[in-house]
Amino acid sequence: MKYPAQVNVDRAALEERWGDPETVNDDLAEWVCFAFSPAEGEAFCLQRELHHPPAPGFILSVTRGLFSVEAAGRIVEALAITTSRVTQVNAEAAP
Repeated sequence: MKYPAQVNVDRAALEERWGDPETVNDDLAEWVCFAFSPAEGEAFCLQRELHHPPAPGFILSVTRGLFSVEAAGRIVEALAITTSRVTQVNAEAAP
């Protein structure tokens, strides 16, 4: 999984459209995650630190085939939440 972008999307809107998120823990924090698999072998998730997020919005993490700015834009469109948008792009994902 790689991080191509940060996405501004309302958590309540995600829950209304896609259901409850998963909560996972790692060595750094507890995370709220919305995970999707749009095609066989591809996946993406929107994740946000639960208790003390460092920035608004969610981190978009993707598998290799979705690691691009264009794919991030398509993912945001596919969320079907009109107020969602890409707010920051990882330089490695830029063309």
